[in-house]
Amino acid sequence: MIAVIVAVGAGGSVYALLNGGVESKGGGTAGPAPASRSASPTGSGERGPDPSSPSSSGAGAVPDAYLGTWAATIDSTSGTNTRRLTIRQGKVGEDVLTLEAQGPAQGGGMYHCVFTAELSQAPYAGGPLEIGPSVVTSGEPLSSCSPGDPTEVSLLPDGRLQRAQQGGGESLTYTRQ
Repeated sequence: MIAVIVAVGAGGSVYALLNGGVESKGGGTAGPAPASRSASPTGSGERGPDPSSPSSSGAGAVPDAYLGTWAATIDSTSGTNTRRLTIRQGKVGEDVLTLEAQGPAQGGGMYHCVFTAELSQAPYAGGPLEIGPSVVTSGEPLSSCSPGDPTEVSLLPDGRLQRAQQGGGESLTYTRQ
């Protein structure tokens, strides 16, 4: 019975950390809400890369400034939890985000979870990226890993990257590796 309580508690903690990345008592960095989008130059409201933007690669919809590996840490009562976020080039409907999450589980032991998520909409020039719900691709223990809600990924003026739950909510700020 105690093992079940510990497993549920650890899973809930990891779930809270992964869905938005910040616990209410954790040490994650919450920032301002992502900037709102402006209308497209044609006024049609259609999304897509701006052909005049040098930050948009021809191989996919993700602006080059987002590409690469980013890292963040979250301090909790159990210890330090790490996040490694990799964004790669892709088109709408393709996996462009991989997240590795690991750290100490509540009640002892460690967890390691790997998630992927698709680009759900083509961004306006420069972003933000609209990312669909995450899918668990591996986990140890698997019971500690839960899929996450859709998120929005934005570049901050200082060069860091922020991943936030769509529609508001918790966020986590990453630095480029």
